[in-house]
Amino acid sequence: MFQPPDEAHDVICSHQPGAVGPGRWVVRVGETTLGERQSLAGAIDLTRSAALSHRRPAWLLDESGYPLKPMLPWNL
Repeated sequence: MFQPPDEAHDVICSHQPGAVGPGRWVVRVGETTLGERQSLAGAIDLTRSAALSHRRPAWLLDESGYPLKPMLPWNL
C-alpha cells in the first residue's frame, strides 16, 4: 500500500502539453523544477535520480490527469 502523494515534498513527473507538438515532461519537487525532458524515457531517468537523491516517493501525472500514479523506478 502506498502513502498518499505529498505534492509539496515528493518528486512529481508531469506532462505539460505543447501548443504545437507533443509537449514536455517536467520533474519537480514541491515548487522547485529539477528539469524538463522531451521524452518520457528521459523524464523517467531524471525522476529516478531525483527520487533516490531526495529519498522521496515519485509520482507520475500523465496525459490522463489526476490521480497521481506511483512510479516505481526499480520496475520501469
